[in-house]
Amino acid sequence: MSLELNKLTHAVDDLGKNAAERLADLDERLPAALATLKAVGRADDELHRKISMALKHRWTGAIPTDEAVNSAQPPPVHPARANIIAADGSQIYPDRHGVALYYLVNTGSIVFRHGLGEAPRTASTPQVYFEDADLYEEDGGQVPSVMIDAKRDLSELGELARLARAEAPVAPTLALLDNGLLLYIALQTQNQRLVDDVLRDYLSHLDALKASGAAVAGVVDRPRAASLVRLLRLSLLKPEEINETELRRLGSFEHITDALLLSFLRPGERSALFVNASPANQDRYQPCGHTIYFFYLNAGRPGKEALLRVEVPEWVAKDPAKLNLAHAAIVEQCRVSSGFPYVLMRAHELAVVTASERRDFDQMVAGALIRQGLKPSISQKAQGKAWTGAARRRYR
Repeated sequence: MSLELNKLTHAVDDLGKNAAERLADLDERLPAALATLKAVGRADDELHRKISMALKHRWTGAIPTDEAVNSAQPPPVHPARANIIAADGSQIYPDRHGVALYYLVNTGSIVFRHGLGEAPRTASTPQVYFEDADLYEEDGGQVPSVMIDAKRDLSELGELARLARAEAPVAPTLALLDNGLLLYIALQTQNQRLVDDVLRDYLSHLDALKASGAAVAGVVDRPRAASLVRLLRLSLLKPEEINETELRRLGSFEHITDALLLSFLRPGERSALFVNASPANQDRYQPCGHTIYFFYLNAGRPGKEALLRVEVPEWVAKDPAKLNLAHAAIVEQCRVSSGFPYVLMRAHELAVVTASERRDFDQMVAGALIRQGLKPSISQKAQGKAWTGAARRRYR
């Protein structure tokens, strides 16, 4: 065994002690945050003026809507007939030690026709990329992983748009993604051309979803965001204190998350709606009519709460029927799988590429190279790892 666990005993004990102390500290400071949430209630003109000032400093908090920030909205009635579709993706990154240079994106999808009593329709669609234009950037460097991730995200949303065009005319339809709808690609790369191309295509898929008549939502499990907490902090600042330095601080709310703040939500209830104040949302999504809103949803059951962050575009947030469908359908889907939508779990299962499947695919690639008169081989480093791993497996 490489990891000698006996050498970590004291560190793990200290870890447990630290976790307990941190939780006790948060419990001690949480009542003040809840009192501030209640005091804000329905945002007034003064708070909106502060928000306008903060946005000039690229503030990343939560912008209130006309719903009280401390409200809890009960679950709407689920329609007797609705279509719930989901898509998820996985990828194989290029391996310079492998038999050939390529990458692969696999997209899994599911259509669940609620109310018909039929089995869900599932599919997976793999795409392999091996051309020079796919593998290399203009400067000759290998394509970065962020570009492959972007292709996966585009494939997921594109598949939802394709399915929504067929399903939405038949019955109310909700399309779900296992992630937020707001891409943070601009924070991951300095390649502005790449950012522009990805966002253009992503927004065009949102256009197609909107045109289909379906609702769309992105679901984030175990959210760690503190967007609402940042709003509370802003509410306590004086106008003259609003600057870039102060807006980065959370003061006495440090390490409190939105999930902890909203733990009062009962199973099935959602929080108020908020606008994501991210600069990307304001600069890119808003001009195209796709401003991203979000709410938190307790998708669990008594004794086993499960808080999700749900992101929806403006045209869902402002359409009561679509918003209610997103709320009700996510709650219903989570009853099957204890806190996370069943269709997203199934889409992930369809998308994931296992280690054995990758080995089988590499053998297919090697066979294709041999048929072209080439002699495929992996690097000595990869061979050494394979030998070591095989020996260890035999020993076990």
